[in-house]
Amino acid sequence: MQRILRDEGHVLVDPQQPAHRQALIHRHCPPSIGYLFATPREGRNGGLEWWSELPGQPRRLDELAASEQAALEARLSQRLAALGGLIAELERRGDPAAVELRQLPTAAAPETLYSVGGEPLLIRWVPVQPNTTTTRPPASAAAASSLPAAHAARPRRRWLLPVALPLLLGLVLLGLWLLFQHGDRYSLPWLKSHPLTAQEAGTTAPRGEPVLGTGDIQITLRWQGGDDLDLAVTDPSGDTAYFRNPSIPSGGQLDVDSNAGCTGHFQSPVENIFWDSGDNPEGVYVATVSLYSRCSEDRDPIPFKLFIRVNGNTEKRTGTVNDPSSPQAFEFSFSQDR
Repeated sequence: MQRILRDEGHVLVDPQQPAHRQALIHRHCPPSIGYLFATPREGRNGGLEWWSELPGQPRRLDELAASEQAALEARLSQRLAALGGLIAELERRGDPAAVELRQLPTAAAPETLYSVGGEPLLIRWVPVQPNTTTTRPPASAAAASSLPAAHAARPRRRWLLPVALPLLLGLVLLGLWLLFQHGDRYSLPWLKSHPLTAQEAGTTAPRGEPVLGTGDIQITLRWQGGDDLDLAVTDPSGDTAYFRNPSIPSGGQLDVDSNAGCTGHFQSPVENIFWDSGDNPEGVYVATVSLYSRCSEDRDPIPFKLFIRVNGNTEKRTGTVNDPSSPQAFEFSFSQDR
């Protein structure tokens, strides 16, 4: 995550509101819409800072060429239109989340729109107000000078040192005598050198291959290492199965999510999304691979393999993800005709 802007002239009207709304966005929307809204954080003097997980160079709208501005605004309009469609679907289902999501902006003022690696990003998408916080005055000289005076007033007890040293030395010698004379009775647990039991070793050993769901459609992501990669698949109706929304109405399910929160121990990390055999929607699907979080100091590109299995036929795609790169997208089609 990178900081986009220090917005110290403003504070949030409701500090709890952004986290609540972003949780709803990520629960009901694909990552392309979730990444549209910058994350506010409290900065120095209580002012705002806006952060984003999007990789790339942040640029204000007015810093772009006219053609770049037009492309960015067109992409923003597409995302907002898709968001409106998702909200309408939630309203049709009677989902109460639609009421909260309707409070999101339907357009962007020029000063609130940024480009990050070519992707649109909105700041101040929740109500803000001027920051009136003043700098705390320094402590008075009298208060500061009272600290050393109080410290100096404490009575010194240097007479304890000559008395304590012989006692400590005697305790050390007694402990050494007990260790050598009665080592079997006074053994120290941290000196044990027995090998780990199978149960102890199993707590840290890498796990083997998990069981993967399969069906008419199966998309499997594989990579090496402890970093947290994410797989998302969007069906022809626009619903996306991913870690925040593991099950969607068309039947898509995310059943394996490796290294989530950098806590995985698989020998070869894997993520898997599948549709059971049956009446699955026909049309174009989009599989997206993204880097959610690095879990080590290594900053090299992370290679991955994506296996797309449709009606029993498997196609292998490859690619890499890195901090400055955008998520990798792969389209494929599904038809009931085999």
